[in-house]
Amino acid sequence: MLRIALVLALLGLCLALAHGGHAHFGVFPGWYSQAQAERGRVLALQQCAACHGPKLEGRYGPPLSGPRFLARWGGRSAEELGRYIATRMPLGRAGTLQEAQVLDLLAFILQANGYPAGMKDLEAGSLKQVQFLKP
Repeated sequence: MLRIALVLALLGLCLALAHGGHAHFGVFPGWYSQAQAERGRVLALQQCAACHGPKLEGRYGPPLSGPRFLARWGGRSAEELGRYIATRMPLGRAGTLQEAQVLDLLAFILQANGYPAGMKDLEAGSLKQVQFLKP
């Protein structure tokens, strides 16, 4: 039992270091699946990367990952961000993304900010429960 706890603690530390100290391992359940985050990554490369960068680090548009993103969205829900994406993005084509695409993008944003994947896809009904942590 102690060995399992030690392995989980080390995994959490590795995740935190890999994500610049912003991993949230153990804080939240896995809200999204790895497959959903991958769909979101592919969509982000097609629709978002020109402004937000291929890793959501920010370019012409603000970052969607890291400390600057969390400074802006920390304490807010994924529902708020999802509504923003659905109604205002992509730039010049606002409102063209389907609900499933917005959910996939949110999954990728969660992944890019160190939130762990779970077993099932992020669903619209759970977005209010998903809160971005303040830095």
